[in-house]
Amino acid sequence: MKSWTQARIDRWLDKRIPASSAYQMDVNNTFILPTRFGWAILGLMTCLFILGTNYQNNVILMFCYFVFALLLLSLFHSYASFVQYHIGFRPIDNFFANQQVEMQVDLNHKASRSSLHSLSNIAIYSKTKPMYEYLVKGKNLVTISPYKRGLHKLDRVSVESIFPFGLFKCWTHLLVPYNFFVFPSPIACSLKLRQQQSKGKSGSQTGITVTTEDLQGIRAYRDSDPIHHVSWKHFAKGQGLLSKDFSERSAISGWLNFNDYYNGDVEQTLGELCYQILELSKQDALFGFSIGSQQIMPSTGIQHQEQCLEALALYRHKQSMHGTDPKAEGQS
Repeated sequence: MKSWTQARIDRWLDKRIPASSAYQMDVNNTFILPTRFGWAILGLMTCLFILGTNYQNNVILMFCYFVFALLLLSLFHSYASFVQYHIGFRPIDNFFANQQVEMQVDLNHKASRSSLHSLSNIAIYSKTKPMYEYLVKGKNLVTISPYKRGLHKLDRVSVESIFPFGLFKCWTHLLVPYNFFVFPSPIACSLKLRQQQSKGKSGSQTGITVTTEDLQGIRAYRDSDPIHHVSWKHFAKGQGLLSKDFSERSAISGWLNFNDYYNGDVEQTLGELCYQILELSKQDALFGFSIGSQQIMPSTGIQHQEQCLEALALYRHKQSMHGTDPKAEGQS
């Protein structure tokens, strides 16, 4: 839970620096203060200035004036360097619970005649995740520690620079606008498919197979060949009657059901279902998916796989909230 002070700061930041896929550093989103080293120099110079004034020591006073001028110059150059940066965020891919999240950050800065800007350093970090990495010009891949299963949105990430002398720190707090899913970690298991999915029947626990045909070539026509196998394209070219030669293969088809895999451990069950969804998708199988009160109709392809995996990521176990037995779900 966030404290009251942090909640107020977050609301203020939401108004001042709203979420965006790209940011140009400027006076509206940039903060600047002395670093610890800078505060130490300021404190030391203040003490020396008071000492030089009391004893009317011109050498100490001149040294203080020189250092204060250096601090002002550093303040100007720190801000001037930082506001030249342009930062962009790419959409975040979906990941599994045992994988580190990767965020692509594009860093560019305005053209400048001064070569000193190539010496500057800029870092990105997060207060809620153990992340601190230096960025270079161009594309950067920032890794973040793994997230738990579910739909997530990154908290604000901070970008800072202490160029040129380490006396002042310029920073900003940016909000990445993209959401991403974290799917359960796949756990290998045996396949359990239902022949049909209905309210009144639980269906068979073994999957069924459907026969599909793959075109493997052209051969001479036989009297036993069906008429729809004739290659009319070749016949029109005067090459005679030729027949398309198909090879038959068996494809898995059926329904995946949460209850068939449930063994008392929800996360393990979701991991096993995740494994089966990935394997069935690799085989281009036609399958449906039932989890809790949600049913996804049989289909194939990447979009169907993503839809099933998203259902796993968003699943909230009813037993933890209502004390119901998941074995009873779907039996009505």
